[in-house]
Amino acid sequence: MRIIDISSNKLHSVLFIVLPVVLIVGFLIFSSVTIISTGEIGIRSRLGKAISQEEPGLHFRIPFIDTIKTMEVREQTVEKTYSVSSKDMQTISMTLNVQYSIGGDALDLYRKFGVDYKNKLINPRISESLNAVSARYTIEEFITKRNEMAAELLKEVMADFDDYGITVAACSIIEHDFSDEFDQAIERKLIASQDALTAQNALEKVRYEAEAEITKAKGVSEANRIMQESLTPLLIQRMYIEKWDGKMPQVSGSGVTPMIQIK
Repeated sequence: MRIIDISSNKLHSVLFIVLPVVLIVGFLIFSSVTIISTGEIGIRSRLGKAISQEEPGLHFRIPFIDTIKTMEVREQTVEKTYSVSSKDMQTISMTLNVQYSIGGDALDLYRKFGVDYKNKLINPRISESLNAVSARYTIEEFITKRNEMAAELLKEVMADFDDYGITVAACSIIEHDFSDEFDQAIERKLIASQDALTAQNALEKVRYEAEAEITKAKGVSEANRIMQESLTPLLIQRMYIEKWDGKMPQVSGSGVTPMIQIK
């Protein structure tokens, strides 16, 4: 029994020494390995300073000295509602959908904005670009020129984000919201404009038809004039002879027979 007790004590002593060592080694190995997934990019920092950009795969780092933070480089979407002012100083609530992705130089983007670049860069710059574009359009044009406005906004956002290595694939205006009173005012104005255009088209039609009638009347008058000038007495007499059937007309009365002058 004494031998067994001694062996157990030794085993406990060995485990007491070895187990912490194994745990420490395992922790060091685990903390020195980072796996970067496809669609992500890694930013390696050493003692708090970003030093390199790492591609997807397995990467080793110095424990407690190096850190590797990941940033998504897949296409991402921001859908957010912004409050903007139109050219005629009306307030509009607009919901945008912006699709973007981080380009090759994620290291510089991380150095300037960190991993929270969406709130520090993306959203504020979209808001600035939207305010700049919306100030060029009246509130009526927000409806009639919506596609043109979206194209101009896309151009503004692409130019702005290009300096930071961010590629913008699309920018869409999902919806805009006015007050009910202003919606009704816009509808009345658009209807009035449409009615005015319809009336103008009707007036143009009447004017065209009147001009056509005048032209037609002038043509008939000119044809009559030419016909009258061409009907000389000799021509009339000839036409009469061509239609005469050779019988003398029967005339009752004094017995005077009409004479036809033939030359």
